[in-house]
Amino acid sequence: MCDEVLNNVWVSFPIWSEDAPFLASKKNQYEEIIYRADDERYELHRVIELNATTIRVFEPIHKKIQSMTAEEAQKFRLPNNLGGTSEVLYHVALKRIYGERYQEVVDGLKRHPAVAIPVVLNRLKQKDEEWRKAQVLFYF
Repeated sequence: MCDEVLNNVWVSFPIWSEDAPFLASKKNQYEEIIYRADDERYELHRVIELNATTIRVFEPIHKKIQSMTAEEAQKFRLPNNLGGTSEVLYHVALKRIYGERYQEVVDGLKRHPAVAIPVVLNRLKQKDEEWRKAQVLFYF
């Protein structure tokens, strides 16, 4: 499949000097501010969507745990992908919220999801609300 999809023949490289900037790339201070604001909006949108994706993964797990008996819930464990499709995305979302201690949260989610999922899900929803309010303010 790689041979069908990837380009192993052609190489692209710039024919201009990096020391000579384009005239079109020169911006005044107002244009710089606009570009920076656009970048920040994009980053905020990306953060909100990743957080929402993580919420969508954890909510069904939370409902599943609620329908279990106490013994089943105690034995229930999450795999490395935390019940989703990626082993990285949800870790990135949790790291953004919990900082350096996110690994402890991930370990808690894997070993004791019945206890950790409600707490983490609640925190994800709080941050989602906070970031969406910031996004609304950012656009006005």
